[in-house]
Formats: sequence, structure tokens, C-alpha cells
Amino acid sequence: MKKYFLSAMLFVALVILTYIFVLKDCDFNLLFTSIKNTNHFYVFLSALAVFGYVFFGSLFLKRILYHFKTNISFYHALGYIFTEIYFSAITPSNMGGQPVQMIEMKKDNIKYQTSSVIVLFNTMMNRLVLILIATIFFILFAKDIFGISTFYNWVVIIGYITTILVILLFAALIYSKTIANILLKISNYLIDHLKIIKKKDKLKNKLNKSLQEYQSCAKITKENPQIVWESFGILLLQRLSLLLASYTIYRSFGLQEYGLFLVMAFQTCVTLGSDLMPTPGGVMINEGLLLAVNKLLYGDSLALSGMLLLRSFNFYFLVIISAILYFIFHYRKRSKAKILES
Repeated sequence: MKKYFLSAMLFVALVILTYIFVLKDCDFNLLFTSIKNTNHFYVFLSALAVFGYVFFGSLFLKRILYHFKTNISFYHALGYIFTEIYFSAITPSNMGGQPVQMIEMKKDNIKYQTSSVIVLFNTMMNRLVLILIATIFFILFAKDIFGISTFYNWVVIIGYITTILVILLFAALIYSKTIANILLKISNYLIDHLKIIKKKDKLKNKLNKSLQEYQSCAKITKENPQIVWESFGILLLQRLSLLLASYTIYRSFGLQEYGLFLVMAFQTCVTLGSDLMPTPGGVMINEGLLLAVNKLLYGDSLALSGMLLLRSFNFYFLVIISAILYFIFHYRKRSKAKILES
């Protein structure tokens, strides 16, 4: 009974968190009015584009685990993706999704050593894809992109630079033992001399373990470079699927002044700006940037409706669906484990 009670309490807590961080600012009356007045064909295409995001994310996990000599069903890959989406949305800086995803993998006998390398590799490749797309759009549409406001420009530029620095840091830790060891020595020195850190040895061991995971990632990608190119291609399609939704939502309002790639370019900038903010799911900053962009794309009268409809498809509804499917996935797995134990 205690397990059932704790599970129920966890469920209630997650529902409350979902409302606090995801749904409280959503104007459902305006949303339903917007949907009613749009071209439903383009709205349907938007739903397909968001599904493509989930599909390619699941395909990435299935394929990379195959390279790790672990075969999983597409159903399990979907379960891991929905787990990541949901917990990333309700935790600051999107940091909660991957640890919970690793816990779910562990229940399926996928070792933490394997899942941690996959998570690290996924993070680096995703950011690499984002920077590649952003760089191309900056070259093609610099005048349009940076013509909204000074605040918007600075947020996008800082997001762009920060993402590049993260990629370089990951690359250094993964592929350069010298740099990795130097950074580890600096970290250990700071740990030893900062009085506010209590459990020094535990933190040092954790950093050492992380470094070993980075080196494992380097070994695997060097031994099998196909993983890099295949993963890059799948994650590129995943990112483009989500960006495509921004254009189909734009067209659903009967608008066509701005082309496909320019609309996608603006959405890429919104992603860059919101990714660096420590709010769950980028809530508030994402809406703010998107509203600023939409005033140009949609005009003042449709800017809010466009923002709400797009955010609903690529975030609000996706999180709600992920929450439902996560609990189905999680509790079906638990029920199956109990049957096997009995």
C-alpha cells in the first residue's frame, strides 16, 4: 500500500508542477478561438511536424542503442523520449529530463555507463545541429533576424555564443585527455579550497566518473564514426521537424508574406535565446521572444494568437501528451515487473 500511496503522491505533485510551470499562462479561450479561425489543413501539418520531432528523437535512441549492442522496441524508444520531454519541461534549464530518462533505461537493464554516454552524445550533437542551422540562417537573413529590438538581439547573440562554448567544452572533455585532465585538476583544487563544499571526496569522485564517461564517448565515436554521421542526420531531421511547425502555423492564419526559411530562422533564434534561461521549459522567455518575432511576422492583431497556437503545438500539448504517455509507459513497466517477480 505504501508504494501505491507514494506513486499517487508523485502523480499529484507532477500534475501541480505541470500546471505551475506549463499551463498557468495559457489562455485556452483565445487558443480555441485561434484554432477555429485558422486553416485546419496547415494546423494538421503542424501536428505532423511535432510528431516528426518525437519520431526522429525515438529513432535516434533506437539506432544509437543498436550501436551499443542493445536492441529496444520503438515503443520503448518512444517511452524514453516522452519521459525526457515531460521532465525537461517541468524542471529549471530543462535539466530533469535526461536523468529520469536514464533511470527508466536502467529499469530495462541498460547500464548507467551506456545511458550517460548516450545522453552526453545527444546533448553535444543536438547543440551542434542547432548551431549549424543558426549559422546558415545568420548568413542568409542577418538583416531580418537582427532588426526586431536591441534586447532580442543580445539574447540571441548570447545564446549563440553560449551554445558554441558548450559544444567546445564538450568536445574538449570528450576528445582531449590533456584539456580534460587540466580542467579536472582545476576543479579538484577549487573543491579543496572552497569551504562551502562539505562532501569534497564525494564530489571529486563524481567528477572523475563523469570524465571517464566523456572518454568512453570519445572511444565509441572514434571506433565507429558511422554513429556520428547517422546521429547528426537523424537529429537534423528532428530539429527541422519542429522548425517546420513554426511555418505551418504561420500559414494556417492565411499569411504568406514571409518564406519558409525566414520563418524557421526566426524560430531558431527564439530557441537559442530561450535555451540559456533557467526557467522550466524556457517558459516566459520563450513566449516573450516569440511574441516579439510574431509582431513582425503576423502583425500586432495576430501576434498573440500565433504565439499561443505555435507554443501550444510545440510545447503545451506536447508536454501534456508526454505526461500521459510517460505514466502509461512507467506503470505498465512496473506492472510487468511485478508479474515477473510473482
